[in-house]
Amino acid sequence: MGQISTELRLRAGTLDDLPQVVALANACARETIGRDELTIEGYINEWQDPAIDIAADTRVAELPDGTIAGCVEVWSQPPHIDSWLWGRVHPELRGRGVGTALMDWAEARAAERLAKAPDGARLVLVAASPNDHAPTSALLRERGFAVMRDSLTMERSLEAASPAPHWPAGIVVRSLQPGDEPAVYRAADEAFEDHWGHVAAPDQDEAMRTWLHHLTGRPEFDPSLWFLALDGDAIAGVALCYPARAGDNTLGWVSTLGVRRPWRRRGLGEALLYHAFGELRARGRTRVGLGVDAQSLTGATRLYERAGMHVVHRQIAFEKELRPGNNLSTQSI
Repeated sequence: MGQISTELRLRAGTLDDLPQVVALANACARETIGRDELTIEGYINEWQDPAIDIAADTRVAELPDGTIAGCVEVWSQPPHIDSWLWGRVHPELRGRGVGTALMDWAEARAAERLAKAPDGARLVLVAASPNDHAPTSALLRERGFAVMRDSLTMERSLEAASPAPHWPAGIVVRSLQPGDEPAVYRAADEAFEDHWGHVAAPDQDEAMRTWLHHLTGRPEFDPSLWFLALDGDAIAGVALCYPARAGDNTLGWVSTLGVRRPWRRRGLGEALLYHAFGELRARGRTRVGLGVDAQSLTGATRLYERAGMHVVHRQIAFEKELRPGNNLSTQSI
């Protein structure tokens, strides 16, 4: 195939583009991970996230006949020390300059945020390659990106019952109730301070609004599947779950599992995990999945392996340094 980059029109994405964007993203996902990764309903919530301005932060590559050949988005949250890039090119239109055109725009967009970051901070642009997808990884390497980290998607069957949870003394578990949301955000954010790459938000209220929009705005959101482990009035840990993922109603999803430092090493994380397994199985889910940093600083990967979970997909994270400086994100504990 010849180059088509001269025929492309790069323009901001709109909600009217979502059927084509989701279709091309799912065509890519079936190639890389063997299943769809998006639904239109779910992605509407993504593009309505207050942390992203789709007019400024997205571009679709449109052919003269109106076909969307690819798309990209770049988003960043205060303090803007990293910008995240998510892009896709339709498998039938690769090798024709679409990805290069989108990447040219994405890198320029990320550079515009340099002025918003703290003086002296290291700034990076981050992208990912599902299952080390060869065309994606090659494009990133050609543009000066280097492998940074792996993240894993892990699953286990729920056909057979999992062990009953053993709660540490004094712990009571219940589901989310109206008004719990700010405390849940604070507990989860504190628990993830020890997650590699965590960055403290300078405006916690703004960060909470974005977090809640992203997690509670999903079409699958069910507050009865958000489990809080309480020690008195304090939230010691959380397991925030969903009854489906990307339209797959056989797969329950543990979106967030975190235990705050004072309650670690007591088996609380394992108890929350088994509680989530049991509740999802009771609702007819036959599998459960979650995502985890492959080199988790808190040992989460080992916990999930002990609980019978296995890796089904691996995502390779790449980064490109935009400005050297002091790294403000968590690197070790």
